[in-house]
Amino acid sequence: MGLWAASFAAVVLGASTLFFIVAFVAIEAAPAARDAHNLWGLLVARPWEPFADPPSYGILHAWVSTLMVTVIALALAVPAALGVAVFAAEIAPPFIRNILQPCLELLAGIPSVVYGFFGAVTLVPWFEARFEMATGESILVAALILAVMVLPFVASTSAEALRSVPPALREAGYALGVTRWHVTSRVVMRRALPGIFSAVALGLARAIGEALAVLILTGNSTAVPESALDRGQPITALILTELGEAGVGSEKYHALFAAGALLVVVTVVINLLIWSLKRRMLPSHG
Repeated sequence: MGLWAASFAAVVLGASTLFFIVAFVAIEAAPAARDAHNLWGLLVARPWEPFADPPSYGILHAWVSTLMVTVIALALAVPAALGVAVFAAEIAPPFIRNILQPCLELLAGIPSVVYGFFGAVTLVPWFEARFEMATGESILVAALILAVMVLPFVASTSAEALRSVPPALREAGYALGVTRWHVTSRVVMRRALPGIFSAVALGLARAIGEALAVLILTGNSTAVPESALDRGQPITALILTELGEAGVGSEKYHALFAAGALLVVVTVVINLLIWSLKRRMLPSHG
């Protein structure tokens, strides 16, 4: 009875904390998006010019930068992570697997500021010299470092999903005389797809919520980026940079909370889509 009560209390505490955070962000964001006109200006029409007269607090540049950094990072990280996962779960001998798994965990545990500093002293100067840029800070540099940060999360979770596939399915495939690649790609990976989708969702959450690394590497430009080599300012970097100078209850304060609310909405919608896909796949894998 005591264990049940403690578990129930933990669940209630966790759910209440989540509800409180979401409700607080929504309440503080409401004044910035109270009607369709304000919402359109916030998301699309107005630039971010807090020192203009009158000031303007549009976040078009922020969500475009967030979208570009996240998409590029996942496009680079997910295929590489799946390759690592397949190698770790299906191909690597045990002694290599025992080395590879701690390495992935170590990569996942490195603080994001270290990744950002590494990118600032290596990739930024290289991009600046290679592409003759005024500064090497750009969307692409941030996406490359973010891909490295996301890769161990997706690889570890995908490897666990692959290892959870029953051995009988592999043996049945090999009994038919097909190759290892055929068994891995047509049997094992299809059976593990729900777990792989969870891995991608975890990587997405890691990428879209990263702040310090992208703050260091994107250049913090309030102009809307037009290419991956342009500077940008993702939503997390915008909030981290501006919130300390925003007076509580000011227009800028509410605009920053609206940016955070947009980030929450996008994350929830994408996770719901992934959850829906997983549900559709689970019955077919019985």
